Amino acid sequence: MTFQRTGALVAAIALALLGTLGLTAYVHSAKERAVAGEKLVDVYVASSTITAGTPANQLHSKIKLESVPAKVRAADAISNLTNIDGRVASTEIEPGEQLLASRFVASGAQSAQVQSSIAVPPGLFQSTVSLDPDQALGGQLRAGNRVVVMGIDTTTTGVNAPPATAKVIARDVLVTTVQIDGDRGQGTADQKQQVTNAPTGKFLITLALTQTDLENVVTAVNDGKISLAAEAVTK
Repeated sequence: MTFQRTGALVAAIALALLGTLGLTAYVHSAKERAVAGEKLVDVYVASSTITAGTPANQLHSKIKLESVPAKVRAADAISNLTNIDGRVASTEIEPGEQLLASRFVASGAQSAQVQSSIAVPPGLFQSTVSLDPDQALGGQLRAGNRVVVMGIDTTTTGVNAPPATAKVIARDVLVTTVQIDGDRGQGTADQKQQVTNAPTGKFLITLALTQTDLENVVTAVNDGKISLAAEAVTK
C-alpha cells in the first residue's frame, strides 16, 4: 500500500515537472515567434539621466547594453563606446533613450556652446529654460546678469477667449549659465563688437531661483511660456 502511494506521488511530481517544462518551452517559443524574421542588434540605452557635458568615459554607470529589433535601432545608435572616446554629451539624454553618435561632440565644441557660467549662491535652486532669442533679450545674456521673468499665459483658447496675458513672476533673478544651440549672432566675445547678424537657435538659460520663484517659473512654463526682460539699473 505504501509502495502504491509513493508511486502515485512520484507520478504526480513528474507530471507537474513536465507541465512546467512544457509551459517554459511554450513561452520561449512564443518569444521566438514574436521576433521571427527580425534580427536583434545591441545598442546602448540610457539607464539614468545623462546631463549635457557628461564625458563618454563617465557613462558606464548611466547606461546599459540592450538587444533590440534592427528595425527600431536608430541610424547612428552606439553599440561600441570607443566610437565616442573623448566626446561629451551635447544635450540631456533621458532614461530609455538610445545613445546616438550625433548627440556627442568633441569636448572643445561643447565648451564653445557654454557662453558663460558662474557659481550658484547657496540656498537657491537652479532651473533651465529653453528660449528663442527674442525671449532672451536678443541672445545677449551672460552669466551674472540679473533679469525679470515674465510669465505669458496661453492656456485660454477659442474665438471668444481673452487674449494671452503677461505678468512679472520674478524679479532680480540671477543668470548662472548661458548655453546656445546655434549662432549667437556675434563673432567674438568682445562685448563692444557690433552685432552683424541676428542670433539663431535656442538659448538654454539657467536661473538661480528661490523656492517661490522656482514654483512660479515652472508653472508659467507649463501654462504657456516665459520671456526675460532687463530691469533699469538705478543709482
